[in-house]
Amino acid sequence: MKAPARLFAVAVLTAVLASLPVLASARPAPEWRQLDAQQRHLLAPFREHWDHMPQARRQLLLQREANWQRLPPRRQQLIDQRIERWQHMNPEQRARVRENLQRLRAMSPEQRQRLREAYARFQRMSPAQREALRQRWQQLRPEQRAQWLHEHVPPARAGGGQRDGAGGR
Repeated sequence: MKAPARLFAVAVLTAVLASLPVLASARPAPEWRQLDAQQRHLLAPFREHWDHMPQARRQLLLQREANWQRLPPRRQQLIDQRIERWQHMNPEQRARVRENLQRLRAMSPEQRQRLREAYARFQRMSPAQREALRQRWQQLRPEQRAQWLHEHVPPARAGGGQRDGAGGR
């Protein structure tokens, strides 16, 4: 096969392979009335707009619904609790959560492991021990808190917020 023909064959094959996911999802998503009772229950927040949504969006939501169904009940319950907690946060609290998540993602695996271990130790403390720890933190001067954070907490990635060092979290 000559070079131009080979190049054309590669281009056609690439286009066909690239379109396979699109062709697989070209199957139309069902209308609201075609969903089963469990799907309608989980997708209820989208009921009013379902039939007017783009097909790709409906397919994505159906895929997520199917993934949800495969989760163990305890995992579903934990996710529900986290969603509810998020919904009750004010914008500043949500920003702190996002910043902390960004900081967590910036950590090395070893740092994340140390953090998990420290959290587990904190969880094993009695309420009185936790309160004593909180009080000791509150008694630190801002510069002492900043020094402790500098020594123990990796900085957030560029683009994230800066920690204030004053325990304002």
